[in-house]
Amino acid sequence: MKVDVSLFKEIIDRALDAIWVVNESGFVECFNPACETLTGYDSNELNQQFEFTSLIYNESERDKQEDSNPKPLTNSSPESLEIFNSIFNTGTKEFTIRTKTNRILPVEMKSFEIQSSSKGLRLFAGIMRDIQFRKSLEENQRMTMATLKKLAFIDELTMIPNRRSFYDSFRKLIATNIRHNRYATLAIVDIDNFKEINDTYGHDIGDLVLRNISKVFIENLREEDTVGRIGGEEFGFLLPETDEEGAYRVLERLRLAVKHYRFFVFENFYLNITISLGYVRFGQTQTLEQVIKCADIALYKSKNSGRDAISKF
Repeated sequence: MKVDVSLFKEIIDRALDAIWVVNESGFVECFNPACETLTGYDSNELNQQFEFTSLIYNESERDKQEDSNPKPLTNSSPESLEIFNSIFNTGTKEFTIRTKTNRILPVEMKSFEIQSSSKGLRLFAGIMRDIQFRKSLEENQRMTMATLKKLAFIDELTMIPNRRSFYDSFRKLIATNIRHNRYATLAIVDIDNFKEINDTYGHDIGDLVLRNISKVFIENLREEDTVGRIGGEEFGFLLPETDEEGAYRVLERLRLAVKHYRFFVFENFYLNITISLGYVRFGQTQTLEQVIKCADIALYKSKNSGRDAISKF
């Protein structure tokens, strides 16, 4: 069956993808109308010994210059030959082009070698499409995944590490203790009479107290310390390489900071909040569960002694 060549030409001319034929020297031999739409160059410009590599956005050159308009590549430069060979010898490749109007576009091109030209030059065909929309979707997906990952480890109300994240840090600290023969301190903190605050003023005020007290904790802890919300009104602190005396100083500073903080409920009305704390020093032999149990016992000692107190195990 004989096929009308003009039929194929019409299909290529109507194709939405840009179709190029480029010789081994890097010059454009022929193209379809989609190439003009994609690049902004008209047929006269593309017909006059147009260098395909001049389309490629030269990011490495941009980094060397102060301006944001790097010089286009030329077929004669070693870099252009390397990029040309990379694009036309790898099947499908993603790269960036710069249009006539200086728009920067990510593109995908599938390339393959075809028969040689009448001049004996090797010819390559490339089917190019704009992937800007796809890249935008991929970036949005990446940002969404990063946000979800962050939320998996952050308490949504207080924006500090949640129970899962805190325990992960706890396990790493225990491993560090074992590896380097060190000691650290765990403290568990409970807001005194928090149920009464919720029952009297409502859960929205209780949430306000949790958010503000978390800020007080962050502002008064050392840079190397870790805080996390591990329960409703219960928080945990990890104090690396801290002995009992040093831990007491840090926790006393926290206790006083909370006690003197004005938790405003309304414009001229604030609550006085206190906390109870229990802490234990741990080294290389205790498990996570054992250390938590000891800190809990110390916390109950503080609560049973009248609250607003610090106790050690």
